[in-house]
Amino acid sequence: MTVRRVAGEPKCRHRNGSRGLPELPPADNVAVMTAAAHDVRPPPVAGLSVADAPGDLGAIVIGGFDPDHHSGDRDLADWLRARLWRHGVLCLRMRSALTDAQHRAVTAMIGPIKDPVSIDGAGAPVRYAEEKQIIDSGFVLTDELRAELGDVALGGDRTRPGLFEAFHTDDSYVPCPASVTVLHARQLPTGPGGATSFIDMRAAYTALAPDARDQLVGLTATHAYNNRGAFPPRPAASGPLERMIEVSHPVVRAHPVVDAPALYFDLDRAVRIDQLPVAEGRALLQSLQDHAERDAPRYAHAWQPHDVLLWDNASVQHKAGGDFAVGEPRRFWRYMVEGTAPIAAR
Repeated sequence: MTVRRVAGEPKCRHRNGSRGLPELPPADNVAVMTAAAHDVRPPPVAGLSVADAPGDLGAIVIGGFDPDHHSGDRDLADWLRARLWRHGVLCLRMRSALTDAQHRAVTAMIGPIKDPVSIDGAGAPVRYAEEKQIIDSGFVLTDELRAELGDVALGGDRTRPGLFEAFHTDDSYVPCPASVTVLHARQLPTGPGGATSFIDMRAAYTALAPDARDQLVGLTATHAYNNRGAFPPRPAASGPLERMIEVSHPVVRAHPVVDAPALYFDLDRAVRIDQLPVAEGRALLQSLQDHAERDAPRYAHAWQPHDVLLWDNASVQHKAGGDFAVGEPRRFWRYMVEGTAPIAAR
């Protein structure tokens, strides 16, 4: 497989304010990581357990992780990254809640923590989140608060606006989407429900017929913070962050490390396919999403207290389960890992 940059793709913004694409890892490191992703050796440190998670996606659960003892282990960090590129989803089963410093240290094992800043049409920076994000998907929006918010909408459930119950990928509406999401459970529903589910977009691409894969070569999809409800019944986000630029990403993305192709788009944010009439492009994206949700391998993560869940945004989509009682808590801390501009695969 070869990779290419899409003509005219937006450039990423560094923390120092300059614009330009972050460099990919050196070629020799990529080769090492590619080989490691096909290696099933046990962890390089004693005391860790590895178990297959239920479902056919191939996620794994790692027990015995000590954030104070293990976070600084470079060999273990390499092993975790290789496992993540291979499996798409990892769970670190923690004995107790993490401090913020511990959560940051675990995230940094995968890569630099992302500072969520994009740009507007004039090139001015737009902060669209903090580094540490509190994801409160159990929060219930009252009528009074909804009236105060006016036209501002997060794009989630109408009653519980932090709850996103449709499959999506994080951060697709910015030039350099986060490579990995690292979610730490803080408060969970006392009753059943509230799983986070995943589908494998690598397998979804591979399962397409050859002529269907050929049809996708060279296609890019524009994403925006507010896609104006392009894919009903999915709600759109709205508010001041709409001033962020629109971005185009390849519909079939090459993994930035191991080069594996995957379908890549988010119907919560996608606007159109750039090379097709709007209606035709949206119909194609919807059909690809329907195919992935119907045919791709899945994993539903049943949360346990203190879990840390990591997923590869270049490989999987995810969604929250809203099947827990309204008023019950479902609260997480989230950090994201910096990513590079998606590159097309063909």
